[in-house]
Amino acid sequence: MKYVIIGNSAAGTAAAETIRRQDPVGEIIMLSRDTSFYSRCQLHLVASGQRSPQQANFLPADWAQRHGVELQLGRTVSEIDMARRLVICDNGEQFGYNRLLLTTGSRSALPPIPGMEGPGVYGLRHLGDAEQLLQAYRSKQHIVIIGAGLVGCELAEALVEVGHPSVSLVEMSPYPLPLQLEEVTGGRLGQLMQQHGIAMYCGDGVTQVERNADGTLAAVLLKSGKRLPADLIVAAAGVRANTELLTRLGAECNRGLVIDERCRTSLPDIFAAGDVTECRDMTLDRVMSSAIWPAARKQGRVAGTNMAGGKASLQEHTGLRASVSLFGTSMVSVGAVFSPAPEWQKQVYDYTDSRGRLCSKVCYSDTAGILKAAILWGDISQAGVYGEAVVKQCMLGDLAPSAVPDYLLQAVG
Repeated sequence: MKYVIIGNSAAGTAAAETIRRQDPVGEIIMLSRDTSFYSRCQLHLVASGQRSPQQANFLPADWAQRHGVELQLGRTVSEIDMARRLVICDNGEQFGYNRLLLTTGSRSALPPIPGMEGPGVYGLRHLGDAEQLLQAYRSKQHIVIIGAGLVGCELAEALVEVGHPSVSLVEMSPYPLPLQLEEVTGGRLGQLMQQHGIAMYCGDGVTQVERNADGTLAAVLLKSGKRLPADLIVAAAGVRANTELLTRLGAECNRGLVIDERCRTSLPDIFAAGDVTECRDMTLDRVMSSAIWPAARKQGRVAGTNMAGGKASLQEHTGLRASVSLFGTSMVSVGAVFSPAPEWQKQVYDYTDSRGRLCSKVCYSDTAGILKAAILWGDISQAGVYGEAVVKQCMLGDLAPSAVPDYLLQAVG
């Protein structure tokens, strides 16, 4: 059996490891335009100079040898010939396959704002993006980050930590991390980031990018009328899945390639996993993207098992789970906290931990008492319990904020 995996990040490497466990003798070829392995979760640290590209590598040096994987890095796949079962690279190289896996991820998508196209505007999805930012930001005075999601917030923190004096964060939602937090915890995070020197412009948006006569950046204009000086912009507000290799063959696709519970695309013997896909998320019971590292690893394992002839499925699967720490405060979110159903009941409990820090538990439950979503702020020691309860559709019961043992809490009103 010959397996070809296109992409070398979380999903692709998990699939290769799983295939090798299932099939000790099959040929595994991994193709990627990247020239090294790296964790996208570390890109903000590379961009700020806090970590080297080598330190962002998430695999041991002998990984490929240990798993019997033939690496073909620095290769750009230009075509898939399904009739001949060939993967064709832009340099003319061809690789045959019996089973094919696409794990090509996504890329930054620039918002359609006048003046956005041109020099001085960066994304942050690939190692090359991070290396370009590292070279550019040190000579710039005013950095504007568009989008206060996970990428934008972590990059803003990293740049402030290395001493950059002017970092602004623009977010259309009323508070940062709008997909992970609600108004109370989101507002608290906004204040925390401002306290650490980040200029926050939430509930606002960029309407125009001003450029100088020579094309260099000058400023951004906001919907509110504010004008922010900017000589470097990071677009962290949107991504686009790299689906083109399969959509041109007629694969079913929405914003990502649609896969079933076995990670199969609509094309024969072609699987997909990771950020390039959409699948059914059981917390919302709808097909959607699962763009987080653990979800990509899980999809990769399921795809690898089925490619090698086993049987695995995406049971209790969700991409609506996030964990982040910003300025020393940890946060965990699971479920659709950004879109609670009208009938859900929201419960909030604030308390101080043993070190006197303000902590919160926010729980959403439906009319039957089932826990649908949760946010942990500060104290995330029970994150696994709450996460499993949401995914498994458990009753709120003893996980209700007010049911937390008194000896752990000191109410703050």
